[in-house]
Amino acid sequence: MDSNTSGSSDIFYARYYEFVKPVHGTYVAIHVPKRFSCSYYFSLFSKSPADIVCPQFWELKWAVGCPYSCSYCFLQGTFYGNKSFRLKDLSRLGKELDELLGWADAVGIRLLLNAGELCDSLAVPEATEKLIDVLKQVITNHPMHKILFVTKAGLHQAKRFIESVRGFEEFFVVSFSINAPIVAKRFEIAPSVEDRLRAATTLHESGIEIRFRIDPMIPVDGWENHYRFLIEDVFTKYELDPERITIGSLRGLAKTIRFSRDREWVKHLRNGEKTGWGLKIATETRRNMYRTVIESLKTYGYRGYISLCKETYKIWLELFEENLISNPGTPKIWENVMCNCRL
Repeated sequence: MDSNTSGSSDIFYARYYEFVKPVHGTYVAIHVPKRFSCSYYFSLFSKSPADIVCPQFWELKWAVGCPYSCSYCFLQGTFYGNKSFRLKDLSRLGKELDELLGWADAVGIRLLLNAGELCDSLAVPEATEKLIDVLKQVITNHPMHKILFVTKAGLHQAKRFIESVRGFEEFFVVSFSINAPIVAKRFEIAPSVEDRLRAATTLHESGIEIRFRIDPMIPVDGWENHYRFLIEDVFTKYELDPERITIGSLRGLAKTIRFSRDREWVKHLRNGEKTGWGLKIATETRRNMYRTVIESLKTYGYRGYISLCKETYKIWLELFEENLISNPGTPKIWENVMCNCRL
């Protein structure tokens, strides 16, 4: 990795770079200007510890917080207990987005801006529509790039979204966070899983690319059948075929546990594995959960990309050796990980 900053005050040191340009079979580091890598509206997320597979991804920080109440939500810790939804001042977003995408065009990289890392992207339609109004003024001038919306929203919000992006569908990707219905009922205060799947169906029929996150998997009693039934519903009842599916399991960051109002979920982390990304479900249970979901996906003929979210390198390699997922690639670069946050 080339970490030379040439003495420029406009460049962060090696933390902020893109591994994106193949040169003779290798990847080079493209340094990212400070005004884009960590600003009011944008961040290049590169905080993953060495033992965790999580590629760098771009955040579009247009709002923070979430009106839904999931007992395990990491935003509780991120915002020290205040996870109420707050829309940022978007008056400068158009100009700064145009500059960011112009820079990306000039260096030859394509960006997927994640508008759902610090908030639910669709939960508050009035706010989402304000964001989309700004995006539509800029995005057509930079057709190489897309915006990712991550959500637990239902059909009502999806219909509002469809109207907002009409004529611009090609620039947007929507990733729905879904779970086994029994898990959602116990640990999430949000639209039902059925409502989310109806929303995904409507978006797909409108020509918008959809992806799924099955995350966080939680090993409640009978979890094997609950998650198999979820997969069955996706492919048979709703006849969906998402472009990508990312799978994750319960993660207990110290601040999340500290600021959680309902800690019932924490019992599932007992005797778990301590990792660079917090406490995880016991290793063997986690491995079996991933195996169950991936094998179910293959049973229904799914041929899209399957990835794990913020999982250990060791688990990735074990499932790779079972021919269930791809080898994640080179540590820190993770060039083979085609997860929801990547274009």
